[in-house]
Amino acid sequence: MRAIGTFPNENHARRFAQYLTHVGIGNNCEGSFAAGTGHMSYQIWIHEEDKLETATNLLNEFLKNPMDSKFDAPIPEPEPVPTDPNEELAEELPPRHFKNFVTNFLIALCCMVYFLNTLQEIPLSKQGFPEQAFLMTPMQAQFMFDLPPAFAQLEESLEKFGAQNPQSNQPPAGLLQEIESANQSSYWKGAYEWVVNKIDGTDTSLGEGPLFSSIRQGEIWRLFTPVILHRDLLHILFNMLWLWYLGRPIEQRIGPFRMLLFTLIAAIGTNTLQYLMSGPFFIGYSGIVTALAGFIWMREKIAPWEGYPLNKSTVLFLLFFIAAIFALQLVAFFIQVFTTHNFTPNIANTAHIAGVFIGVFLARFKYFAQRVCK
Repeated sequence: MRAIGTFPNENHARRFAQYLTHVGIGNNCEGSFAAGTGHMSYQIWIHEEDKLETATNLLNEFLKNPMDSKFDAPIPEPEPVPTDPNEELAEELPPRHFKNFVTNFLIALCCMVYFLNTLQEIPLSKQGFPEQAFLMTPMQAQFMFDLPPAFAQLEESLEKFGAQNPQSNQPPAGLLQEIESANQSSYWKGAYEWVVNKIDGTDTSLGEGPLFSSIRQGEIWRLFTPVILHRDLLHILFNMLWLWYLGRPIEQRIGPFRMLLFTLIAAIGTNTLQYLMSGPFFIGYSGIVTALAGFIWMREKIAPWEGYPLNKSTVLFLLFFIAAIFALQLVAFFIQVFTTHNFTPNIANTAHIAGVFIGVFLARFKYFAQRVCK
C-alpha cells in the first residue's frame, strides 16, 4: 500500500477517494494531525501497486480542478450489517415477561389449605369446642411454626375424641381441662409476653419453654408453612388479593426461580422473628405481602426503568396500614401493663414490619434485578 498524495481539505480528499473507488482503484483516506502546524491533513493510500501510476495521473488531473464534474462519483450505499433474524425480531418486540407460575401456585395452595382446614374446623365447632381448639386441627397442628409437647398431646386427644364421638355436641369436661392445661403449660410464648409479665411482676417461667422444639426434631417445613394458613375468609381474601397485585409484576421481571427463593427467604425471616416475639400461634401470608411491597418500593428507587406498577397511593395505604397496626399494638401494650384488662390484638405485627425490611434488603441485590425472558 502506497501513499500518493496529501490534502489539506477533507472534502477534497474524500471526493477524490470516492472517485478512485468508483473507477475500481482500492484506496484508504486517513486523517492525521500535524503538531507543527496545528492543522489536519488527509492522505490517500493506494492498495494495489500496479494501479499506482494511474492513480497518480488522476490525482494530478484532480488537483487542477477538484470540482470538475468528471470527478463526481455516486456515494456508495452502506452495506447492510448481517444480523441474526432472532435479534431483529427481539428488537421489534417488547421484552417478554416471565409467566406467573409461582404466584398462581401459591394462591391456589393457600386457598386449598384454607378449604381443607375449614372442613376440619366444622366438626370441632359442632362438637362445642372453644375457639382455641381450632388451632389444633390436624392440618394446623402440622403447619404451625412450632407445636409444644402439651399441644401435640392435645391434638392427639382431639382427633381421638372426634373419631369416637362424631355426633357429640358437647366435649367432655376432661378434654376441656386438657385444653386449659395445654394453654397453661410451659412453652416459648414470645419476648412480648415475657416483657409484659416482667413489668407486671408476674411469673415468667411458663413463657420460657424450649425454643424451636418441633423444628429441632427435623420438622423444618414449619419454618415456611404458617404463611399458607389463614384464620377466616376475610383474612385469606385480603392476603391473596395483595399477593396477586404485588407478586405477579415481581415474578414477571425476576422469573419463577428467584420468585420462589424470595418467597422462602421472606417467609422464613418473618416467621422466625414473629415466633421469637409472640410464640408459635400465628398464621397468614401478610408478612410476605409487606416484603413484596418493600421490594417493589426499593426497586423503584434504585432501578425505576424496571417499571413496577406501585403507585404512590398504594405505598401510602401500606404505610398507613403498618403504622396503624403498630399503634394498635402499642395501645394494647399499655393497656396490659397499666390496667387489669388483657387486650390482645392477635395481629402478627412483627411479621408485617420485618417483611418490609426484608423486602427492601433483598431488592438491593443485583440477583433480584429484572431478567429478560428468552
